[in-house]
Order: sequence, then C-alpha cells, then structure tokens
Amino acid sequence: MATTEDVDEGREAEPDDDSASLTRAIRRAAPHVPAALAALALVHPAARAGARLAWWMDLFTHFYVAAFWASAAAVVGLALRRRPALALAFAALAGFQAVPLLRYAGPSPVPPAPPPAARLRVLMANLHVENDHYAAIAALIRRERPDVVGFVEVLPHLLAGLESTGVDREYPYRYILPVGAQGQALWFRRRPEAVDEPAILVPDGNPAFRATVLLDGLPVRLWLVHPPNPIGPGHRRADPDLKALGLAVGAEDGPRLVVGDLNRTEGSPHFADFLADSGLRDSRLGFGRQPSWPAGSPYRIAIDHAFLSAGLAVVDRRLGPSIGSDHLPLILDFAASATAPPAPVPTSPTKSEAQPSRSSGGPAPSAENLARSAARR
Repeated sequence: MATTEDVDEGREAEPDDDSASLTRAIRRAAPHVPAALAALALVHPAARAGARLAWWMDLFTHFYVAAFWASAAAVVGLALRRRPALALAFAALAGFQAVPLLRYAGPSPVPPAPPPAARLRVLMANLHVENDHYAAIAALIRRERPDVVGFVEVLPHLLAGLESTGVDREYPYRYILPVGAQGQALWFRRRPEAVDEPAILVPDGNPAFRATVLLDGLPVRLWLVHPPNPIGPGHRRADPDLKALGLAVGAEDGPRLVVGDLNRTEGSPHFADFLADSGLRDSRLGFGRQPSWPAGSPYRIAIDHAFLSAGLAVVDRRLGPSIGSDHLPLILDFAASATAPPAPVPTSPTKSEAQPSRSSGGPAPSAENLARSAARR
C-alpha cells in the first residue's frame, strides 16, 4: 500500500518528467532549425521575384527588415551545423538585404539653401475613417503650424469634428473631397497659386489633389495622393493607379512634391517603378526609414511618403505622435536646394497663374461640387 510520502514523491517527480520531455523535443528539433531558418530567409527573395505576378507575393516584399534577420539567423544556424558553403550563401543574401536598411542613413544628398531662404512646412496624415480624436489632430496642427495640411481618408464627421476645434479657421483656403476612404483635403495658410480639379488617372482609381504653391517665388507643384490598397481584388486598381501616377508626375516640368499614403514600401518593385517613372527622390534619404504604419505596433512599415524633384531639398522630416489613426503623421520642411538657380521673375501670367483660385478669398468650394467633378472623371 502506497504511503502519503510515496504519493508526494511521485508528484514531485512529474515536473522532472515534463522537463526531460521538453529537453528531448528540443534535441530532436535542433538539427532542423537551420533548414527552417533558411527556408524562412528565402521567402523574401522569392516574393521579390514574383511581386509583379501576384499581389500576395508583393505583400511579403514589405517585410525586408524581418527578412534580413531571418537570413542572419540562418547564417548562424548553418555555421553551427558546420555547413560553411550554405552559411556563406546566406551571408551574401543577408548582405543584399542589408542594403535597404542602410539606404536612408548618412547625410541628406541635397543640401538646402541656407537661411534666410524660405521654408515650406507640410503636414500629411491619413486620418483613418473611424478616427474621432479631433482635439489631438487640432493640437498637432497648432503646435507644428504647417503652411500646408494634407489629409487622406477624409469623411464629413472628421471635418465637422475639426471645425468644432476652430483649427480650420487658421487655414482659410481649404479644398475638400470627403468621399470616405478615398476622401482628401488640402488646407493652406496662404492662398495657393492654383488648385486643380481632383485627378482620377485610371478607371476606378483614387482621386489626387494637385496644387501650385510658391517657395521663395518658385512655383512648386504639390500632389496629395492615396492610391488604392493593393490587397486582394484592390490590386487590379492599385497597380495601374500607381503606375499612372508616376507617369503623370514625371510628365510635369519644374519643381514637384508628392505627399500621401502610397500603400507601398520601398521593398516593393512597384515602389521602384514609381520613383523611376516620376523622376523624384525619396524624402527619407538622410533621415532614416521612419516607418509609419500601423501606429500602435512595435513592428511598423513605411507606407506614408513624400517625394521631391531636383531643385528642392528636405530640411527636416519626422513622424508626429499618434492622433487616433492607425497611421502616424508626417511633418516635413522643404526648401530650395543650395544649388538651385534663383526663381525667374515672371513677365506674363503663366497658365496655372491664369486659373482663378477656388477659394478666391472667400469660402472653400463645396464638397458636393468637388465630388461631382471627381465622379465625372
């Protein structure tokens, strides 16, 4: 007959049995870990190769930071398993994947003109359709005092909420298209030279606002964009929209700025196509990766962007605090580049100057008129 002491000894032995089982399981799995890490490391290059063929493969291209660490772990695992040739191959892959991590380090490639040259501050934010943190958005605007505010994912309730804070009165020139996830708004502290009708570049594409502002007398074309989400069926609209956007921006002359939520990172080949088609450069060069989405996650990717043409320089670029959206806002200071020639003095009105401003010193145009204009395109 078992005594109480025997039962207690059996109970104390159970944790030891569990520990021994776990140890045996780890020993059985250990030889397979390097192979698993190597397979994981190959996901990213395979996705890059197939990104133009399948939208779901393009999604994996955005996680190149995780891909680098997977390749580095594979190198260590293969070296420990005494597979030097494979370890060397994955070390080369890790080196290739490290290039994008270092691309935005170092100094800015184009220095700005020194003061007293004028600066243009732009605040761009994807507000998110369900956001109701109106006070936080208004506080950020008042603290940063941007010259231009660009919003995407603009709905009527967001505009009404911001109006309740009074911050909209600080921007008397407002151009608004509140049509849900495709909605946009451009606010100007000073009258812009011109604001064009919202452009829809492909059938079922998202609208893009285009305006002309002055920077030290230099007319600068400003685009506010938000191409469709490329996930699932949306990729049928997203890829052609982004391609058309790059070509349209590239077809314009003179200094250009493009800001917005691109729904792409630099890991995607479609991002590289946009840079090549538009002839612009990434504003993050010299300022770090600045991943902006999702705002509450410890691992974020950069899908909110700003791009600029030759003749312009980035003075500062940073992410703002959370404002209730799943995106962090962008705050950017631009200037003419140190090597840019002085702006010519116009002797006659240009085509864009001949267009009357939609604000005309009075109220902003109605959302209904802009929405109808966008629908007609």
